[in-house]
Amino acid sequence: MANQATTTYKVTGSRKAVSDLWKTLQGMNVNTKNVWLNELADFYGIDYGAKQISVRGHIYWAEYEEDDENTLLSFETESAWDACTELFEEINHHLHDELSISYRVC
Repeated sequence: MANQATTTYKVTGSRKAVSDLWKTLQGMNVNTKNVWLNELADFYGIDYGAKQISVRGHIYWAEYEEDDENTLLSFETESAWDACTELFEEINHHLHDELSISYRVC
């Protein structure tokens, strides 16, 4: 993939919503193989073509941390040109806007 962007995401929010996204990634075998963003969009029923959301890329690493007070999901993507933040905003809408998503793109 030419002109790639590497993005680190940090996701916090309600334990239920963060855990749901983590379980979805685990079900797609994250950390064993790449999770393609178009497949993640399809899982959540997001019509990325109609919404003109870029899904050109994949998640290649993820980690979930939980303690008594907080949950944190961290993951990294490689995508074409820029971060795919619109996709994760749509996923947040499907999870009742209970996520807070921060990211750094290189």
